[in-house]
Amino acid sequence: MARIKDVAALAGVNRSTVSRIINGEGKFRADTKRKVEQAMAELNYRPSAIARSLATASSNMVGLLVTYYTGGFFGEMMDQVQSELDCHHKFLITAQGHHSAEGEREAIQRFHDLRCDGYILHSRHLSDDDLRALAKEPIPFVLLDRWVEGLEERCITFDHTLAAKLAVNHLIEQGHRTIACISGPLTRQTSVQRYQGYLEALEDAGIEFDPSLVCEGNYGRESGVAAAQQLLAQRSDITALFSCSEEMMGGALQFFHQQQLQVPKQLSLTSFDSVDLCASFYPTVTAVHFPISDMARTAVAVLHGLLSHQAVETERHFLPKLITRNSVQPLTSY
Repeated sequence: MARIKDVAALAGVNRSTVSRIINGEGKFRADTKRKVEQAMAELNYRPSAIARSLATASSNMVGLLVTYYTGGFFGEMMDQVQSELDCHHKFLITAQGHHSAEGEREAIQRFHDLRCDGYILHSRHLSDDDLRALAKEPIPFVLLDRWVEGLEERCITFDHTLAAKLAVNHLIEQGHRTIACISGPLTRQTSVQRYQGYLEALEDAGIEFDPSLVCEGNYGRESGVAAAQQLLAQRSDITALFSCSEEMMGGALQFFHQQQLQVPKQLSLTSFDSVDLCASFYPTVTAVHFPISDMARTAVAVLHGLLSHQAVETERHFLPKLITRNSVQPLTSY
């Protein structure tokens, strides 16, 4: 295995010159750089990541905190973060928060122990005060899909309340008034925002809220099956359903097919969607798109700006878009 001294000997320069060229330090004549690069290629020399980390005080690693490893949403998030980091020649380290503040703290401590240059945090359990305290530490971070007062420039956010209102308003505009909702876990800030959007849409339309039309899920497919079963058992007069996630919608739609309910002839559906799952269902489901891919790319850009001490002019707050498909039918045509 070639070593740096072998590259230096072949290129006819000293070892410190090779090291500085590898680490991008200082200015060198074009022919000197070319000789070093040719020697590295000829010897198949690859710089040690550990050695470069020690020399540059940078690990070239970024930590990404996620809630789960499973599901299309988190897969899309990790894929986009990695793709953007590739452009900056940085490596991705991921860790789960294990559904608790303590689990999220342990994940962040692991990033710190690995000397990550910065973090992208999809934090659901650390308090705002915890995150403001973390911001006083030297390692920069960006919050993905989270808003914290005082950390606005680090926050990449989405209007969950407006998104839910768009989805429910679409049902109301088609004449539906008995509209059920499968919410996410109401211990989460974004789940509460989506639920609030459902309530606001009903209130704006003069529709009285009925708690028997709401069932809380956990964003998983099986909870969608259970919620749909419970809602139909409680209220057989439902004409429409809004799901706060595409995974739960998939479970609900599975149950409706098992019960031989015709969508949208007997039941109209709208949902949240982040990775176009709703476009793969039968029938395809009208949904508000949650642009996690764009948000993830923006998070990397903002973090890169923090790491390079450069201002990044980019939109940090994203708005929803309703994508109409085949799952909604006007109530008057039943």
